[in-house]
Amino acid sequence: MTANIDFRLLQFDSYNSYMTSFIRNEDYRYLSSMSPIRKLVRLGYRSTAKIYDEAEFNKLRAKILEFMNPKVLSSVLYGNHFKGTDAALSALMHREEPNLLHKISTIIFMQVRQRSGFDVSGYIDYEQSLRHCTFRKPDFTNWRAVFEGRELLKPKPTDLSYYDWHKGIVCMTDTDNFESVAGRNTLIFKHKDDHKLIPVCAKPSHYAENVSRSMIHSDLYGYIILYDHIIR
Repeated sequence: MTANIDFRLLQFDSYNSYMTSFIRNEDYRYLSSMSPIRKLVRLGYRSTAKIYDEAEFNKLRAKILEFMNPKVLSSVLYGNHFKGTDAALSALMHREEPNLLHKISTIIFMQVRQRSGFDVSGYIDYEQSLRHCTFRKPDFTNWRAVFEGRELLKPKPTDLSYYDWHKGIVCMTDTDNFESVAGRNTLIFKHKDDHKLIPVCAKPSHYAENVSRSMIHSDLYGYIILYDHIIR
């Protein structure tokens, strides 16, 4: 598969849900049926991203699932404990095995409101976080509890990047997979294995082809962003 894998397709269980994601509420007011609305979507009036027809969607999604699930570590995957419907946890479940097999390397961005009412945000090295859980490293994230819904995932000062919006605390920590590098008006990480630069922002970048960016709405977490880098 090429470097530009469209991981966004994993958010959708069917072509219908994929098409519906591009439709706005006002479309129903001005157009009488779904047929003309879908035509507008296919013509690209609702998104700058490529719009797939049903055959393309099914073929590409099947290829992504095949690529990401080689059935090697299934007995030890924390995602096996996920029985819910949350889109963010579902996306992380699909990415767990390819991260552990070092096929891809995923950075999780999330912003979480604490009980105090103030937010913390951060970038999490997914593979390292999973591994630290397995080996019970200090301050590890209990991924089984996260997938079971008993605990909520949240950034920590020991993660790749951490920001406490109330206290103004900023922490940058190189991980086993990534290190931060100086970028012009943007945050950039470098993958330690293949030395590819990973821009983690929505702005245009010369290095955008090194990463696939997926923004996912979650009932538990609001929105999270997953940055998937295919390791060369």
